[in-house]
Amino acid sequence: MSKIIKNKTYSRVDGSSFHRKSIRINGEKIEKVFSRKVDADRWYQDKRREKELAESGLSPIISDITVSDFSKDWHEKRKTNGKPFSSWSSDDGRLKKWILPAFGARNMNKITTKEWESFLDGLVADEHVSPATRNRIRSLLTKMYNDGMRQELLSTNPVRIIPQLKESMDAWDYWSSTDDIINYLNEAKIESDSFFLFACLSLNLGTRIGEILALDHSDVNLNHRRIQISKVFEEASGKVFQRTKGHKERWLGINDALYEAISEHKKNVGFCSSTDPLICNERGARVSERVIRNMHLRVCKKAKVKEIRIHDLRHTYASHYIMNGGSLAELQSLLGHSSPMMTLKYAHMTPGFLEKKASVVSFSVPKQNVIPLRSVI
Repeated sequence: MSKIIKNKTYSRVDGSSFHRKSIRINGEKIEKVFSRKVDADRWYQDKRREKELAESGLSPIISDITVSDFSKDWHEKRKTNGKPFSSWSSDDGRLKKWILPAFGARNMNKITTKEWESFLDGLVADEHVSPATRNRIRSLLTKMYNDGMRQELLSTNPVRIIPQLKESMDAWDYWSSTDDIINYLNEAKIESDSFFLFACLSLNLGTRIGEILALDHSDVNLNHRRIQISKVFEEASGKVFQRTKGHKERWLGINDALYEAISEHKKNVGFCSSTDPLICNERGARVSERVIRNMHLRVCKKAKVKEIRIHDLRHTYASHYIMNGGSLAELQSLLGHSSPMMTLKYAHMTPGFLEKKASVVSFSVPKQNVIPLRSVI
C-alpha cells in the first residue's frame, strides 16, 4: 500500500522559506525540496499520478519515444489543427535551432527537470537569448509534454515546475507626445490614403496589424459607428483566417476622428464592395504586412519622430488610453487580451500613472475647529 506523507514548509536561518514534499510509492519514499510552493505542488501532482497507476496495478508509462520523433508528428498536427502559421513558424524555428540539436535523440521520459532547467538557463547565460525567448522555449516544451501525457506516451512533465524568468519591458516603446502622433499622421496622409487609414485604425483602436489588414468593408458599420474584429491576416501564408489571436471576436467603437478617416477613404478608393479589403493597394488587392512596415518606417523618418515598431502603435494607443483616464479592465476588452496580466503592463509604461491615482482613496483624521486660548500674563 502506498502511503502519502504531508508536505511541510520550513524556514531557513536567513528568514526565507522552502517547501518539502514527500510521497511513498510501493514502499519507496520519494522526497524533494522546492523554493516555491507552486513548484512543489506541481511535482506532487505528477507523483500522485504515478502513485495511482502503481496502486491500480498498472505499470507506469514506459515509452522510448525521442524528442525528435515526438515533435515531428506533434508539430505538424498543430499546423493542420489551426495553429496560426506565424506562431507555428516561430515554434518551428525554436525547435530546430535550440531544442532538437540538444535533445533530439534523447528519450523524453528520461530527461530530468534538472537537465531541462540547465539547458534553459544556458540559453540565457551562454547563447545570450532574452528572458522572453527563453520563456517561449519553455512554454513550447511544456505543451509538448502535456500533449504527450494526454496521449499516454509520457508519464510526467519535468518542465512545468521550472519557473519563468521575469521579462524586460525594454522592448516596449510608444510615443508619449501627442505632437509626435500628429506629425506621424500628417506624413501618413501624404504617403497614401490606405496607409493613413491604417495608421488611424491602429492609433485609435489599438488593433493588431493582422487584424487591420484582414478587415473588409463589410466589417465596418458607419451607421452604428462600430467595427467587427473577428479575422486575422497572416503574412506567412498570405491568407485571412476567421479567428483572432485571442480566439474571441470583439466590436470596437468608431470615434469622430476615425469616422472621418473611414468616410474620406471610401470616397477616394474605387473598391468598396462588402468583400473588398478595407486596406488595399491601387489594384484593390489586400496590402501585405511587409509593405505596411516599409511605409511605416518611411513615414517615421519624414515625420522626424522616434522610429518605433508597427506593434508599438498599439502600445501607444493603450498607454494614452490609460493616461487619459481609461480603466485597465476596459482596456483588456478593447485590446482583446485573454489575460489581465498583459494589460497590467501598460500601467508601468505610463509615467506618473500610479502616482496620479494616489489620491483616489484618501483617509485622514479631520482637523478639529479649536480656538487657541489666549496666553495669560
